[in-house]
Amino acid sequence: MELRPTTAKVREALINIWRWELSGAVFLDLCTGTGAVALAARQAGAHLVVAVDVSAKAIRQLAVHANRENFYVVRGSLPGCLAGLKTKFDLIYFDPPYASGLYLPVLAGIVQHELLANDGELAVEHHAQSPLPEQYLSLIRTRQKKYGDTVLSFYQMVN
Repeated sequence: MELRPTTAKVREALINIWRWELSGAVFLDLCTGTGAVALAARQAGAHLVVAVDVSAKAIRQLAVHANRENFYVVRGSLPGCLAGLKTKFDLIYFDPPYASGLYLPVLAGIVQHELLANDGELAVEHHAQSPLPEQYLSLIRTRQKKYGDTVLSFYQMVN
């Protein structure tokens, strides 16, 4: 599968939206691809960054950053590899290939494996023509931001 990097506009918007939350955060980047979002989160002050992708090419590109300065790269397919993540994350970014069919299975895996901290936030990038549910399991959408055909839907856990 070809790497499809998050556009600079969307990446900058996400980092700007989370600018205060990133300092000291535990950050998870699912379907990291080029790793641009994971690296931007680390640069913005995230304490721990975990970047996950199924692509060997993506993992090789990120290997120079891996496992040092609290930056870890995990090769695995979603949603299966979620069970191996034993950390609660303050911020999770999920940007799968739009036609992958991964959206709801990965959201379910995040809930099932309790990966999102109680006060954490999940941002899901998707195409404007493929809306995501307002609520799914114990995740509730709190806001959306649109950038052309790209939408960021933000979710938090329902208490």
